[in-house]
Amino acid sequence: MKRDWDLLRKQLTDVESGHDVLADFPDAPKWTDDLTWEAYDQLAKEHRSVEERLAGHLELLIDSGYVDGLQVLRGADGRFAYGRSGPRLTMAGHDLLDTMRSTTIWESIQQTAKTKGIELTFDAIKALAGYALKHALGI
Repeated sequence: MKRDWDLLRKQLTDVESGHDVLADFPDAPKWTDDLTWEAYDQLAKEHRSVEERLAGHLELLIDSGYVDGLQVLRGADGRFAYGRSGPRLTMAGHDLLDTMRSTTIWESIQQTAKTKGIELTFDAIKALAGYALKHALGI
């Protein structure tokens, strides 16, 4: 899975606003008589791909200490299980989201990283935020 910073930003915003981030997960496809095995298998693969992307990004936020009150569990069969108990952003999560919240600043961070050849990491985002803010303010 390739890290998608825009998805991480959305998930942080959803947790902060109380939106159920697990509601974004699509329902598993259902077998119906009008589906061929190949068609059903393709739908199941597409579902797993979306679920892996969404769950994987939530895992990054949870494992990095940005989100609390959510669990993503991976089964040996590749399936996921979820748990939640009052999802919330941690202080570090609030700080990261505050850095990424403004569309203008966020786009500036992304563009600066790309121009300078810097890979976006949590630490790079924090460092570039100060630069982007100064640039936006004309300082």
